[in-house]
Amino acid sequence: MDHRLQRAAALSLSAALAAQPAAAVTLAERPIAKPIEVRTIPTPPPTLTLVRTGAERAAALNTVTLPENSPSQIFPTAAADAPEAAELAAPASAPPSDPSIKELASADRNIVSSESPMEKAKTLDALYDKTKPGSGSVQSFSSPPPAIPTQVLQGGRLPRTVVPKSYEVRLKVDPEAGGFSGRVKIAVEAAKPSKQIILHSLGHAIQEISVNGKPVPVTSAVIDPASETLTITLSEELKAGPASLEIGYSGQYNKQMRGLYESKAKFEGKEEKYAFTHLEPTNARRVFPAFDEPDFKAEFSLTVEAPAQLTVLSNMPAASRKVEEGWQTVTFGKTPKMSTYLFALAAARLVPLSKTVDGTKITVWTMPQDAGQAGFALEVAENALKRLNKYFGIRYQLPKMDLVAVPDFAAGAMENWGAIFFRDSALLVDPKLSSTKARRRVAEVVTHEIVHQWFGNLVTMRWWNDLWLNEAFATWMAYKIVQDWKPQWNEWIEFEQRKREPLAIDALRSTRAISAGVSSTSEIQAQFDPLTYSKGGALLRMIEGYLTADKFRKGIRAYMRRFQYGNTQAKDLWRELEKASGQPVMQMAEDWLGKPGYPVVTVEALTKDNRKLKLSQRRFSAEGSAGAATNWTIPLVINYRLKGSDKVRTYRTILRSGDKTISLPGKGAALWVYPNDDETGFYRVKPGGRLLAAVRRAAESDLEPLERMGLLNHLWAQAKSGDLSITALLETVAAMRKDESRVVLEEVSAYLKLISENLLSSPEDKAAISRMARGLLGPHWAKAGWDAAPDEDDEPRLARTALLSALGVVAPDRELETGLKERVQAYLANPAKLDPPLVSPVLNLGARLGQARFEDYRERLAKSVTPEQRDSLLQGLTQFRDADSARLLLAMTLTDEIRGQDAWKPFGALFANTAVQAQAWTFVRANWKALREKLGPRGAERVIAATAGLQSRERLQEIRAFFNDPANTVESAKRTLDQTLEAIELGVRFKETQGPALSAWLQRRYPASK
Repeated sequence: MDHRLQRAAALSLSAALAAQPAAAVTLAERPIAKPIEVRTIPTPPPTLTLVRTGAERAAALNTVTLPENSPSQIFPTAAADAPEAAELAAPASAPPSDPSIKELASADRNIVSSESPMEKAKTLDALYDKTKPGSGSVQSFSSPPPAIPTQVLQGGRLPRTVVPKSYEVRLKVDPEAGGFSGRVKIAVEAAKPSKQIILHSLGHAIQEISVNGKPVPVTSAVIDPASETLTITLSEELKAGPASLEIGYSGQYNKQMRGLYESKAKFEGKEEKYAFTHLEPTNARRVFPAFDEPDFKAEFSLTVEAPAQLTVLSNMPAASRKVEEGWQTVTFGKTPKMSTYLFALAAARLVPLSKTVDGTKITVWTMPQDAGQAGFALEVAENALKRLNKYFGIRYQLPKMDLVAVPDFAAGAMENWGAIFFRDSALLVDPKLSSTKARRRVAEVVTHEIVHQWFGNLVTMRWWNDLWLNEAFATWMAYKIVQDWKPQWNEWIEFEQRKREPLAIDALRSTRAISAGVSSTSEIQAQFDPLTYSKGGALLRMIEGYLTADKFRKGIRAYMRRFQYGNTQAKDLWRELEKASGQPVMQMAEDWLGKPGYPVVTVEALTKDNRKLKLSQRRFSAEGSAGAATNWTIPLVINYRLKGSDKVRTYRTILRSGDKTISLPGKGAALWVYPNDDETGFYRVKPGGRLLAAVRRAAESDLEPLERMGLLNHLWAQAKSGDLSITALLETVAAMRKDESRVVLEEVSAYLKLISENLLSSPEDKAAISRMARGLLGPHWAKAGWDAAPDEDDEPRLARTALLSALGVVAPDRELETGLKERVQAYLANPAKLDPPLVSPVLNLGARLGQARFEDYRERLAKSVTPEQRDSLLQGLTQFRDADSARLLLAMTLTDEIRGQDAWKPFGALFANTAVQAQAWTFVRANWKALREKLGPRGAERVIAATAGLQSRERLQEIRAFFNDPANTVESAKRTLDQTLEAIELGVRFKETQGPALSAWLQRRYPASK
């Protein structure tokens, strides 16, 4: 998934059933009965039940006692949606008598206090090996016997005593109605005799249950919204071996773009409702009762009843379709073994654009009005599929691949096997109106999701602690594939820019290790962050760069062949890469995955010829030199050039301990040294002493663009941390003033904007930074001009965009403002009149500098024909600096004028807009409940992150108090809140500590004219 949540408790009542394995039968097509009446059960006396099962990760043994006077619901109505994550308190002590239970309880106490997430994960894996199905026991301690036995999930996971083999799902879906109904028949396998079947269910009203074709009294089943489980208790043991479980139920469409949810779009001027699924990570249980964990792989058969005018799509091609009285019944082919979160269903008005590639039918599905924007995505998919078939050495496994543009989608995209769903902006490209940035985003996201069809779908992580296995690989591989397809796009530059976010997050105290134990839905959801995606992808790029591409691919192919249709842990991948390369990949990877943070590598010359070097490492900290003395196994690729040679050399070494002395091969002096070839390493670089001046002099002629942008970013980060004066960055920026490469112009432009907006307040300093910007960027803007040449490629167009954005903010003049006004008016009259890359800066600056009216933007927003137009206009609306405009825009976030998937977007820019940020913050606090309901947890988390723009100590305290209030807390965003608060604190400190030196440097180097 691009660009991406819910534990333990439980219950049961007695019932009667003779459990004999039954032959497979077709899922009954009888109608769904009316929901039974909701009943409640009084809370039992305090009770402890410890269940030892074959959970793959025997994580913390959270002992659960139901709170007094809080009844459990049997069959809650579908309208009742479970809380995000109900925290369940555990008694201080327990009296386990079974030695195995003692061992687990003791291990849990040690695990909880462990400082190393990797060690915690290893311990849990070792415990899992001791708790295979068939070897466990149940110990209950209560007096008197409880009315409701309490089932304890281990690490938030279901017991492995009963596991699924296949599902037959039948759904009746009418998007215009309030809810849906369904039946699911699950073929299961009992590892040993059992009197309980425990699976997931959330938000369902259960009408009937049968096991092996025989009805089970409804009083024998309990839904627990806190643990999101359905516990069925049998009067007689279910015998070991195959059995079948059938459940009839109903539910409501979700309003927050998860589970089976409602979406809206206009068709021929009339609004219609559609239904889509988004199930990752733990939302399949909202669609049908299921064993909703990634390693419960099974085959799925689906039959859907839906209005006849809608297109119905799922993972597999339709095997049959029958239409009768305005309804269609569509039966889909059986899927391969897959995880529940990959199940997909769409019922919407869609039109196709198809092509057969390597024997696979690829179809891009869009709303009818968007049909002309499907062609580019189809081209991307064709090239990605061909290259990935070749790379993995295993052909794509399904007969078709659908790419579906969804009107409302919480994530960027979702890799459902054979039916990939996308936010429209991640799939649609208009041949004339879309910019090169939009095309590149679509290419990267489409390729990312197609990579998942192998890495994630065919081979799947065992548990969500290894989510990075899916997302990091897809992130890295997507850039690799697109770079191979479009080398002129310089995709690794985009990858490096994306890497900035995890580098910033991972320097904070509140960061986390990539691989860490997770159990609750909120903990799982919190894993979908830049560390999982971009840091993980950067580590894979670093490892491949050290092993070489051929050896890395050899290991990947062996991994895919060995584990296809199965589930894995990270160590399975490292083992195959180690075999293929002969390098210590396991140690290297466990260092980087199991430890939070990353190092800064300092390089110091020990001899005058710069060839004898001292390499040292310590943990890089956003707070400065207080970083811990943590050691990583760092694969270093060092670049250098010898005097008298025009060849740049490389030297490979591994830095394991705190420091190391090396001698660079060759004769003569090393003119410069740079210890991060092509920026493939996920670490900061600190050239010591004269080496910084040397590499600064050589940057334009000898360093690659990636290395030049990397050097600037390392200096910026060290200036923010206080380890380096900001003047070191500014001197390097000034040294690159003649550099015409797009990437350096983007970097310099970005730093000038950041400094002007965030670090300077006095008119004198603002004037000085304006003079600096005109001196550095003015000549490049004069050469670029407003208009692109007819045959101009992407690089100068992107450079022009960066130059305009910076000069318009830092150093606007009358000529620039006149040009802006002309282009804003031309665009609003006809969007095709403006070169697509210039749309965003022109609209932003037009609003900021008073060259446009709010209502003109709003009117054009309503007429948008591409997702990029919509996003550009929405961003432009945030740049107006008057209170009335801000009031109107803030009100729009709560209406249908801005879709739920986009309503979080304005807040980042509004919080950074000093003229209206206080107004925006007041609005969020006053309307937080309504915003949360519209945005869902993912969008709410993004609003919390956006408050980083409110950089003052007063706001820091307000944000902390507001979001820590239980009434306002978003469980999955707790770490995001911690990181946001830390970022605000660091931003305030940056201004206070570097401001004086910055002001002095500016006034000295760019004094006012006399």
